[in-house]
Amino acid sequence: MKATIYWAMKHRRRALHEVRFRAACWWLGQQVEFLEWRLKLEAVAPPAPSNPAPAPVGQGGPYVVLQV
Repeated sequence: MKATIYWAMKHRRRALHEVRFRAACWWLGQQVEFLEWRLKLEAVAPPAPSNPAPAPVGQGGPYVVLQV
């Protein structure tokens, strides 16, 4: 009986390890596909340079910056 329980536990751990490993491989594959897609997209249409507009001081919003 002990041998049967040991065998079942060992194989359960192995199966769980295999499921986790396959899930990790799938996730990494998705990341690689996404990065390849982004590289192809940037090669076709490079992103426009961004110039952040300065925020007006002391206007709008719940937080007000006091000028001293």
